[in-house]
Amino acid sequence: MQMKSLNSIMSLLISGYLSLNITSTQAAIGVNEINISSSTKLIMPNNLKPGCYGRNRTEDDCSPTTPLHLIFKGKTYSYGKLIEPWEGSFFIYFVKLGSNSYARDLNGDGFKEIAIYPAVCGNSPKSLAYIYTVKGHILLPYGTGEYFWEAEIPVENIKNNPNFKPDI
Repeated sequence: MQMKSLNSIMSLLISGYLSLNITSTQAAIGVNEINISSSTKLIMPNNLKPGCYGRNRTEDDCSPTTPLHLIFKGKTYSYGKLIEPWEGSFFIYFVKLGSNSYARDLNGDGFKEIAIYPAVCGNSPKSLAYIYTVKGHILLPYGTGEYFWEAEIPVENIKNNPNFKPDI
């Protein structure tokens, strides 16, 4: 009888842990690719340098590398300068600007905005997401918003300020 109770308690503990673990892994909602339209796509794949997998690796070998490209009508435009402040230190993602959207027209001008976030993971406070307007093959600064990586909510408190400086 005692063994049966112990097994029941262990089962409850394990299922509780698994449900907590599933919730925490679902909380970080970021993507590496956004389709704006049939002719416009943004990609930002996160990688580790190839040296990270070797035996004699250094800390620099395992720094993340993240290019940012806008593909417009089949032509690729590089926007690596926009994410340079965090390159090698953070994994960088596109994050939601609305409950179901990574690209939204925030000001009603007919152009969609996207948000870029250098992922500050683990017991972190809200930090800034950087918002850009997509106009054809150009990314223009729009402003910033607060984002909490460990919550399942989109960017909040968006401020239109095209003169923002990245927080590094």
